[in-house]
Amino acid sequence: MTQQTFKSASKRYWRAFVPIMIVYLVATLAGSFYLRTFEVEPVWLQATVAVACTLPMLLFLFVQIRYFLETDEYNRMIQLKGFAIGAALTVGAIFLIGFLQMFHVIEQVEVFWFGPAFFIAYGVSTYLLGGRQCL
Repeated sequence: MTQQTFKSASKRYWRAFVPIMIVYLVATLAGSFYLRTFEVEPVWLQATVAVACTLPMLLFLFVQIRYFLETDEYNRMIQLKGFAIGAALTVGAIFLIGFLQMFHVIEQVEVFWFGPAFFIAYGVSTYLLGGRQCL
């Protein structure tokens, strides 16, 4: 990727981010409401809605990484360190909760919540590393 100005990288990011989030929102809400119309929800349709909700989030991660790589070294370092710390904290939580479940200390935890937990950990760690200067 070629290095761009913050302004051009930010514009590219937002031009991709907004449509991705709209697709995610529509897929999540429309899929949930549509599935409720069935007395017994077909498993294939549930899987299709799950994939339709997941694909925009995967695309968002690629857009996020592209944004990191298009900016200068300082911003790239802050963002990638925050991303790595967020991932490490999330994976650590996954291991801890998995072992707590395995040894019957806690009940099952919905794995969905690890996604939002990652983004919170990434955002907070990036901010604390100095990411507030990269906005």
